[in-house]
Amino acid sequence: MKEYLMRELGNQGRIEILRRLREKPCGVGDITEINGISFSTASRVMSKLESLDIAERSDGKYRLTGFGVAVEKILSSLECVYEYRNDILELSEFISLLPSGFVAGFHNLKKATVMDVETALGIGVEAVAKAKNYGLYVDKVISYNVYRLMAEKNLQGVSERVISNYETLFGRKSTFRKVLMDMDLCREEYEIIKNKAEIRVLDTPIQLGVIDGKLGILQLNDRTDRIYVSEDRDFIRWCEYLFWYLWERAESVELGKIVEEVMAEKGLV
Repeated sequence: MKEYLMRELGNQGRIEILRRLREKPCGVGDITEINGISFSTASRVMSKLESLDIAERSDGKYRLTGFGVAVEKILSSLECVYEYRNDILELSEFISLLPSGFVAGFHNLKKATVMDVETALGIGVEAVAKAKNYGLYVDKVISYNVYRLMAEKNLQGVSERVISNYETLFGRKSTFRKVLMDMDLCREEYEIIKNKAEIRVLDTPIQLGVIDGKLGILQLNDRTDRIYVSEDRDFIRWCEYLFWYLWERAESVELGKIVEEVMAEKGLV
């Protein structure tokens, strides 16, 4: 069975057969409408699918079984992984750490628009400025203006969780400290920022952002011309799944200590 699945179902025409059967019950004649499939080939394939419990026949038409639906979804996911192979060729070590559920979700990239980094960053900053609830980030960005915006959003009740990498951690912490020093805040406001902002550190080759569950941004490698941006809910859930998976494996950083040091220097402690 395994040999047949690899040899036969990996064929593009066979994948199309499974997709057609998932859409609606089909007779052998309906399958011949798929390009390049003869009646004899269609008949042979359908008989084999039935014998493998991938399809079942009723009233002269075939439909996928529950097992068949699972097979079709897996093959479609593999097809999508291949489609985006150029984005993940250099990510073997990173991909090996991810759960199979995330890898199978590469089809969600189809629901995103590919942008250059400047356009994507502009959209991301605009979304942060409008945020009402939360932001989740995996990034290497060191920006005084962005950090100040985030601190101002913290004061409005927006929480943020950030995964930085080790290389940019010092720059992030020092820039964050400068933002706090420049802001003329009372003790209570600094405490709000302390409680709303949290950072962890983990080296990853990706950058990611999810704002309020309404916008997802994903960069899989260092290419600045291929940033995936989408408001599609499935894409966003996929990005959130990746974030929380990495968050649980990241090392905590005492960001609150920086806030306390700034408060002490300003005589607020």
